[in-house]
Amino acid sequence: MNGLLRRLDGLATDLAPFIVSLVLIMFSTMPVNVSSIGPVAPNLGLIAVFYWTIYRPDLMPAIAVLPLGLWQDLMNAGPIGLNALTLLIVYGVILFQRVFFRGKTFLIVWWAFGLVAAFASLVFWLAVMAWHLRYVDPAPLAFQFALTLAVFPFLYWVLSLIQRAIARRAQPGFPRVGDASGPRGP
Repeated sequence: MNGLLRRLDGLATDLAPFIVSLVLIMFSTMPVNVSSIGPVAPNLGLIAVFYWTIYRPDLMPAIAVLPLGLWQDLMNAGPIGLNALTLLIVYGVILFQRVFFRGKTFLIVWWAFGLVAAFASLVFWLAVMAWHLRYVDPAPLAFQFALTLAVFPFLYWVLSLIQRAIARRAQPGFPRVGDASGPRGP
């Protein structure tokens, strides 16, 4: 029984980035109502995929990004596959440029996220226009971009706390569920 509990604990730890990302996408469906634009919400799924792709790509593979994007499409009642495609493109770009982020300050990462979020917004806007075969006002998307950029520092901090907790659990000697051995207190 001990072995089963240990494996389940390890699985829960490994799934934490995916589950946190799912929850963030659910939170992003609670829009802020802007009088001249309408309801707009930050793209929390984009922040989560960006963060986990940089710092824990082993726990956020492309096979996990696809259902996150589909979940975001379902939650936003948008064209199925549009957010999935956008998140997969962002995932590929960040994974390819991951070495760039090693040892960079938060401000550099935030700046890079701004570029990635602007690119993702542009891709999303062009895809929506192609889907509807007409011009679509970019103002709501521009406001969403600004809101997402403003939320990034707080969410980065929260995700880094989660990432540190995951790293601590993965260290040898950290007691897993059902493990009587492990570090003892003073």
